[in-house]
Amino acid sequence: MRYVQFLGDSCVEVRERPIPDPGPGEAVVRVAISAICGSELPSFKRGMGSGGSANPGHELAGVVAKANGLRSVREGDRVGVQVLAGCGRCLYCLQGDPKHCVDGARMTPDGHSEYIAAPEMCLVPLPEDLDWEAAVLLCGDVMGTPYHALKRMGGVQAGQTASVFGCGPIGMGSLTWLKFYGLRAIVSEIKAYRRDLARRLGADLVLDPTQEDVVARVRAETGGGSDLCLDCSPAEQTLHDALNAVRIYGRVGWIGEKPSVTVNPSRQVIHKELQMTGSWYFTAAEFCEELAHYRRGLSVSQLITHRYRLEDAPEAYRRFAAGETGKVVFHHDNVV
Repeated sequence: MRYVQFLGDSCVEVRERPIPDPGPGEAVVRVAISAICGSELPSFKRGMGSGGSANPGHELAGVVAKANGLRSVREGDRVGVQVLAGCGRCLYCLQGDPKHCVDGARMTPDGHSEYIAAPEMCLVPLPEDLDWEAAVLLCGDVMGTPYHALKRMGGVQAGQTASVFGCGPIGMGSLTWLKFYGLRAIVSEIKAYRRDLARRLGADLVLDPTQEDVVARVRAETGGGSDLCLDCSPAEQTLHDALNAVRIYGRVGWIGEKPSVTVNPSRQVIHKELQMTGSWYFTAAEFCEELAHYRRGLSVSQLITHRYRLEDAPEAYRRFAAGETGKVVFHHDNVV
């Protein structure tokens, strides 16, 4: 089978190796589609050593090719593959939230491969009326992560104003949910391509933080600050912008992964009496909720701007890393 190998120095290549065998309680999935996530970029720059995982791809959907003792799916079933598995016995796993497994969640990498072995708890059965592109978006980070974040923040109301700081894939998904729910949405993004995409996705106001004081602009446009702000970027500055642009008693969602950031708790949080929510990934049950919204008119296909074959991975990653794309997917040749 073919797979993408991360070499380091922002280089990848397509190689071949044997198709994996499923271990007990696992399935081998014949991948139909996989999507690039922004969280892959550090590994794209750093590389992944030989002998272990070849790539950190984790947004994918396909068909069960071989099953080893599974109860919930059979060979030939269409499935989405979630990235994290747990012990299946602890409180969080039993609640359907294996990412917080007390024994530590296990990641299922190598999604940019023609076949992948995955634990049963990572497999999400897909209905026949869901095409592959919608499946990989709803089963993946781009829509699932911001959906989970908005729920964790207490939900939203039509007519509120929300500001999104960073319009990479998670920011695009956040914007899509905000407009579906009827909010006024403001986007701050440094990349010109993604600012244009935000406008096409329905943003009411799109700002360039390299050209103006986005906090001052948001506060002026909203009469004191947004009702909620979403930090969707790995940059330190976007968290400051979110904290400073939200109104008194407002809500801030921390979605963008970042190693560290220094804030002023008194000035930025306590004196404004903010509600701050960290949010990480989503659950299989929430996929079912997303699917219900999709059937009621949620549109997601416009998030995908570039489609490639697996052999085009070097070009796909080059453009994605440069911020010249929206969501990027690989259509695999081995599934119709």
